[in-house]
Amino acid sequence: MLLTHAVRAALTLTLGLTISASPASAAEAYPQRNINLIVASAPGGPADSAARIIGGPMSAFLGQQIIIENVPGGGGIIGAARVARANADGYTLMLHQTGLTIAPALYPKLGFDVAKDFAPIGLVNTSFSVLVGRKSIPANDFNELVAWMKGPGRPVKFAHPGVGTQGHLATVLFGKALKTEINPVPYKGIGPAMGDIIGDHVDLVWAGSVSAAPLVNSGKVKAFANGADKRNPLLPSIPAATEVGYPEMAIPFWHALYAPAATPRPVLDRLNEALRRALADPQVMKAYKDSGTEAFPPDQWSIEAATVFVRRELDRWAKDVRENNIQAEQ
Repeated sequence: MLLTHAVRAALTLTLGLTISASPASAAEAYPQRNINLIVASAPGGPADSAARIIGGPMSAFLGQQIIIENVPGGGGIIGAARVARANADGYTLMLHQTGLTIAPALYPKLGFDVAKDFAPIGLVNTSFSVLVGRKSIPANDFNELVAWMKGPGRPVKFAHPGVGTQGHLATVLFGKALKTEINPVPYKGIGPAMGDIIGDHVDLVWAGSVSAAPLVNSGKVKAFANGADKRNPLLPSIPAATEVGYPEMAIPFWHALYAPAATPRPVLDRLNEALRRALADPQVMKAYKDSGTEAFPPDQWSIEAATVFVRRELDRWAKDVRENNIQAEQ
């Protein structure tokens, strides 16, 4: 059947309006079911805690439940690879830590591209690690610990939460800073590592405050330094790395929320708004403070700020790994 010019024009206009409106319509309809949030580490660690703190408020705003699923292993690579392959529809998200920006420097053949395969939704929180050791270590302060580490019968067994994590690099960089040999022992997350510190199976670990502070305060482990330029309010008697003469060990530990790269921008915007509302919640702010962490400042809550931050961290860690000749097997 032949169509008049007017009919064809009307159909073209209608189709154009439908296509142009569809992303916004999709965003308005999103979400229609539960959202799966992959935490690329074991339960009980800083990333798991950060995800659970924001999960409730985000769920309340979105009107759908955020289901947290822990996918540990490979320093967070296993969980990240799963999200990189997921449908870009906003129903599979990821909360990851500093290690996501370290991995490309250690593993040239990751199977995914951090800069191209993930869309940052927003920065979640930041903190610093605490150097803790088993209770039976004879040292009682940082200087005594260094002397013990350099003594006979070493190297010390230094646990970390997985190859390629921030804890892994902190471990290697600490050995280089002290100019002493260490024996890195990888785990599938900080929870199992802390379990073996308590059990006297390994000697030391750089752990997040949420994992370390309760155990230090209960006397189950010892703390020797806060990996920051200031003291941790949860452990006020423990000196900062800058106080003990190792400013290079003041290494921030952060978390960010991501979606697969092709996720529609309106969906990302809605998720970013949910995250912003969660971070502004006084109960969330208190929960982070109580765990020794803090949200990024509000001027860094945008998608654009998160994207710039992640790219800058990729460049930073590539430089650190290259200049210190750090290998994945260390």
